[in-house]
Amino acid sequence: MEERTPFYKAPWFIGGLVALAVFVLCFKAIDYIGSPDDPDKIDVEEEVIATAQTNPELLALARSQGWIAADAQEMTSIDAANVKTLGTALQNSPLKHFDELRHFLAVKELPAGTFAGSNILESIVVPRSVVTIEYGAFADCPALTSLSVDTANTHYDSREDCNGVVCTWKGKLMLVAGCRTTRIVDGIRYIAPQAFRGTTGLAEIALPEKMDEIGVQAFRDCSALTSFAVPQGVRFVEDSTFMGCTSLQTVTLPKSVERLRKDAFKGCSALSRIVCIKKYPPIVEDAFDGRTATLVVPKGMRNTYRDSKYWKGFSNVVED
Repeated sequence: MEERTPFYKAPWFIGGLVALAVFVLCFKAIDYIGSPDDPDKIDVEEEVIATAQTNPELLALARSQGWIAADAQEMTSIDAANVKTLGTALQNSPLKHFDELRHFLAVKELPAGTFAGSNILESIVVPRSVVTIEYGAFADCPALTSLSVDTANTHYDSREDCNGVVCTWKGKLMLVAGCRTTRIVDGIRYIAPQAFRGTTGLAEIALPEKMDEIGVQAFRDCSALTSFAVPQGVRFVEDSTFMGCTSLQTVTLPKSVERLRKDAFKGCSALSRIVCIKKYPPIVEDAFDGRTATLVVPKGMRNTYRDSKYWKGFSNVVED
């Protein structure tokens, strides 16, 4: 009787196994090429961004935060690109300049208070990777004079060298954050909450004739600000908008203003003149410390304002 060859030794079976192995290897190779070992790895050209000679403050900060080894003699762009969050590392920062922030390409978010209390910080460049900047991220940075966004960022920009951070919100332009040299460019309709908070060197600012909204605490503690004309279109002076503006002397309220919210002008000890263009008195929700300022109202409206429960405490009411 003729002996039969087992199927697993048959040429057709062996050939099939070989073909299957080749197919699997090819698939693995394609998958490897298409998917790097580390999907979060960022392609960065290495350069030294801090040494004991060039930027000792950043080097020391990087060591203390574990961004580099405790005995490292330099920090590189690759080191920076491996940092995924700043946490509270930059609060009360010892840095005078932090343009090197642009190298922190794994950082996606700048939370509120990221740079709070950084009293000597003068310049920052926001990296292209950032997709979220919370209100107040740059609040209380009184020395900040240069605030810009990497031109490759697709969520925020510093158009026309405005020295501020701009984005689109509700289909219109918003100033997210500013500094004492910020220029409000044409088209800005919103100023975000806390956008200028703690900008103690801001003595004046030019705003568009029309805007939609100025956010809560937007100018809080801007202690050098002496006068402010709220743009037409703004309906509410929000909570604590000008709180702590100790040099503020004159405020002009447009026809569009309907309500002054709580503490809007608390701590404005120099306030001596309030100009209300609106024919009928806006609602006041405990917005002022006192009522000693001269209240300037439209012609024929002196008695209306004096009799209003919201404004009757102002003894010096004059018509313009």
